[in-house]
Amino acid sequence: MLDYPNAQTAGRIRLLEDRDGDGRYETATVFADKLPFPNGVLPWRGGLLVTAAPDIWYLSDTNGDGRADERRVLFTGFGLGNQQLRVNGLTWGLDNWVFGANGRSEGEIRRPDDSPGKTISIRGHDFRFRPDTSEFEAIAGRSQFGLARDDWGNRFLSWNTIPIRHEVLPERYLNRNPHLAVTESVADIIEPGDTGRVFPLAPPPLTFNNESVKNFNALAGLAIFRGGALGEEYRGNAFVGESLLNLVHRRVLEPNGVTFTARRGEREKEFLASTDPWFHPVNFATGPDGALYVVDFYRKFVEHPDWVHGAARNEVPWQTGAEHGRIWRVRNSQSAIAKRKPNLSRASSVELVGHLRSDNGWRRDTAQRLLVERQERAAIPALEKLVREASSPLARLHALYTLDGLRALAPSILLGALKNEDAAVREHAVRLSERSLSTNVVPPLPRGGERRGEGERSAEVADAVLSLATDSNPRVRFQVALSLGESDGDAKLDALTKIARRDFADRWHALAVLSSTGPSAWPLLKKLVQEEPAWLNAPTSEQGKFLDQLARLVGASHSDAELKECLTLLTQPVAKLPAARHLALLAGLADGLARTPRPLRELMNNPPDAIESQIQSLGTLVDIAATNAVSSREKIPDRLDAIRVLARVTPELSGQALLDVLQPQQPAEIQSAGARALTELDDATLAKIIFGGWSQFAAATRRRVLSAVPRSTTMTLALADALEHGNLSPVELDASVRQALIKTPNEPLKQRFQKLLATATAPDRQEVMARFQSALKMAGDRKRGAATFSKTCLLCHTIEGQGRHVGPDLSGIPSRPKEALLVDILDPSRQVSPDFINYTLATTDGKLVTGFIASETAASVTLRRASEADDTVLRIQIKELRAEGKSLMPEGLEQGLTPQDLADLLSFLQKPEGRLLPEVK
Repeated sequence: MLDYPNAQTAGRIRLLEDRDGDGRYETATVFADKLPFPNGVLPWRGGLLVTAAPDIWYLSDTNGDGRADERRVLFTGFGLGNQQLRVNGLTWGLDNWVFGANGRSEGEIRRPDDSPGKTISIRGHDFRFRPDTSEFEAIAGRSQFGLARDDWGNRFLSWNTIPIRHEVLPERYLNRNPHLAVTESVADIIEPGDTGRVFPLAPPPLTFNNESVKNFNALAGLAIFRGGALGEEYRGNAFVGESLLNLVHRRVLEPNGVTFTARRGEREKEFLASTDPWFHPVNFATGPDGALYVVDFYRKFVEHPDWVHGAARNEVPWQTGAEHGRIWRVRNSQSAIAKRKPNLSRASSVELVGHLRSDNGWRRDTAQRLLVERQERAAIPALEKLVREASSPLARLHALYTLDGLRALAPSILLGALKNEDAAVREHAVRLSERSLSTNVVPPLPRGGERRGEGERSAEVADAVLSLATDSNPRVRFQVALSLGESDGDAKLDALTKIARRDFADRWHALAVLSSTGPSAWPLLKKLVQEEPAWLNAPTSEQGKFLDQLARLVGASHSDAELKECLTLLTQPVAKLPAARHLALLAGLADGLARTPRPLRELMNNPPDAIESQIQSLGTLVDIAATNAVSSREKIPDRLDAIRVLARVTPELSGQALLDVLQPQQPAEIQSAGARALTELDDATLAKIIFGGWSQFAAATRRRVLSAVPRSTTMTLALADALEHGNLSPVELDASVRQALIKTPNEPLKQRFQKLLATATAPDRQEVMARFQSALKMAGDRKRGAATFSKTCLLCHTIEGQGRHVGPDLSGIPSRPKEALLVDILDPSRQVSPDFINYTLATTDGKLVTGFIASETAASVTLRRASEADDTVLRIQIKELRAEGKSLMPEGLEQGLTPQDLADLLSFLQKPEGRLLPEVK
């Protein structure tokens, strides 16, 4: 890392050797140099895989001189962002793939010999690849620096302000179902109430920008310890470096359903903290000796000048100490460390199989990798014996995946693993059985040998997987639910129903079942309500939510035959039970239909012959929805379901009820839902009524309506008319709404709003900056500043544990200079992180949604913005998705503020306290 922070090709890789066997490295050889900031390495086929954006390289020493004479690019296209934010973290996976961290600079990835148009996007994603076949996939999650996995193959993600996250549900399962509008794969597993406080021993460092000295801010190098030399109580713990504050933080991972809770390993102190301000732990590994190895980026500054404002950017000697760098070995003083190197590269196949029994994760991984690299088919009998007879579940697990990597995993071996007494072995055996479940498998021939059953469909294996739908372990049932998506038939339906009935309340199990329904969700919904009539007639909130999600899939598939059955179920009379019980199901069905060319409104106006009688029978339910939406006697969730129904039917049936829910006496969430529903109706008459009677609405109601307006062209036209007629003032529009209106793709409307809002917007940010410079010299009142922050900023940001996670967490803001803060507030797009670039999404039915991409899969995209719920849109509904090149944080936040108001806000931001924020009413 000699090229950090700004040199282009001064990076080098050194090979360290302990030739005398004393346990210390005394020999160093430059293995490769002239690389552009190499920041991650992984051994492979006698050489190294290296991340050095824009490429992943393979480097190898073919003549034994200790230098890489073979230098070959495997993949290219990784983003050349800031050096702190580049591709990194290569990790060997239990499944024989190599995993990597995005770094936050994204990329359009291809093989060097592919055409530029043949790329795979990793926007918002990490990735995995097979270096021997050049297969490459984008996967869930977006890690910053470092990527980790535990002994059981669970993958954990890094972020500079979040110690650890967990990939719960691999995205490939979600991508199978194009109707499933869900992008949720990763869980934040930090224990509830954790504020991110750290406990350094070194004096507060010299900082130049937005650097917290109290909370997580520069975390790097996440790793799971998989050795024994620290002591057994540390095995499986997560370690991560707080590189700015000179400490190593530890988390204990406790099972929590199908995921984990990461609890602090130490209370009000850290696992390791140094008084030396040059100690910067940035990476970690479990060594061959079972100890924890810590990479120390030992120099004066860890900051990057890109984030520094003013003269310091060019005047500070950023490379002070660049000639240094240390590796620490951390172990229990009572642990015996073997000084003899294992030298697995020269081990025989029998010896390598023996290493799969080791209690050291490095040794097991290395032995498995070497067996797979060599395609050691002579090891197959020993591996099969290990699966059958090993006392260690981990040995069985590695043997299974090694056989899979050799393409030699026979059905008989899988059957035994599916019946293993250890739940983790059963879980992975289910995953490895997926090829046996599919009816469309054409198994490849293995390299150099006869096929041993790998990949062949096996009725016995399929039956064994199905039987695990009632397994006592939730993780096994979860994997069964995911893997059954590779199967079909009545047996699959029975198994999914069993899991749904037992685990519906767990969001991850629910998603797993939904992902596996295939092109038709109706058989599962039908079977559930037949076996559990109370789910339809008197559901709990969790049961209703699950049926709602299933109904969305039924609607999205828009099969007339299934719609007929579903609508018949909804409209049939139920003895002594109000039909309102069915509104949640109808709302889900209508939401699903809205994603098709035939939404419910269209079906009601022009019902197909096949379902005409069922559509006509919906009138009673719609009437009940209109009554319940405005009734204060109904529960809020039931009223929200009613409003969702009204948003999807004709304006004549729902318009008046939706206008009524905007009245001042209605609860805030009902008003917000009503405003959103009116934009969905997109009706000119209703829009005219709203703005014609603008003065009758409370201020809070007006804000809710205006925040929803940009979604609807009809509502936007009515707003333009109202502004022109003076029914409302431009100052009522907050900055984010103004920005959306002047960016509308409708050119005539854009020109109208540019004229109408000319006095409310200031396109010249330099002029605005000059106008508010006096705020820097004024004394500020923190309490008044807290009130301004609450009104202007809290909708998007969190600070001191309060607020909403739309934009960045501002907990580390206090050390940022006033001058920099003023730029952030008044000119937010001057320097914008790719994470928070604003996008405009146009749907095929003419709707517009704006926000930053919170997450995305191959099937859907989720946008997030202030004042509104997240929008998840199926890709088949997207007409255009365009980056605006601007920050999600809008320009014009200064509207209505004086220089004194800005001075107060700056004063609060430099010393924030949650107690000063006014209570939200």
